[in-house]
Amino acid sequence: MSRAKLFIIALAALVAVAAGWWGYGEHQKREQRKSIVALLSDTGAQLRAGLSAMDGGPDAVRKLDEQTAGADRNLSALKSMDASRQSALAEAADDYLLTGREILKRLAAVQRYRQLLSESLQALVGHMRADDHSGAWVQQAVKAHERAKKDHRDLALATGALDKLLQSLPDSQKKIAPYVEAGVLIGDDAIAAARARALDSLKQSTAEIEKAGRLDAFR
Repeated sequence: MSRAKLFIIALAALVAVAAGWWGYGEHQKREQRKSIVALLSDTGAQLRAGLSAMDGGPDAVRKLDEQTAGADRNLSALKSMDASRQSALAEAADDYLLTGREILKRLAAVQRYRQLLSESLQALVGHMRADDHSGAWVQQAVKAHERAKKDHRDLALATGALDKLLQSLPDSQKKIAPYVEAGVLIGDDAIAAARARALDSLKQSTAEIEKAGRLDAFR
């Protein structure tokens, strides 16, 4: 066999190897993109469900904790990837998955503090209705009022943090919009409604605190 033919055969083999390697690289790139998009879609679903359940009952905290854990796993899965082939997508995904996890975490905190405040307010109201103006009654009234105020402060801090995160969600969603289906994204109206519900609930709790504990006269 002539040298020319050997050269052509060798060149063809190299081209085939290079094409195979390129094809494998493209396949890996597509699969990694699918994996990242799946993480985004899952956190989006968790976030949508969490916002829908933000006014739920006692089981809401447990569910929100589970959703937060799921979003945290998604973020950890992204960080464990070598996403050098998808750097733009990975950067956008990191921002969105972190934002989604933190929103879910604050939703759980708001719900938890809301329940604690409800319990402390019930205890305060019950004590105020049992008014006998004794020294022991005044002392317990002050303690009950302080407990309710602490729960209210915690709720206010959690609500403020949630509100800031919800404000940042539209920008975070814009970064992933080119990569995901439209159904993954939460509309601006829904985000605004969630913010309004959280702030209105805090305002109502503030009014209940003021109504329940008029204790200055007993100090």
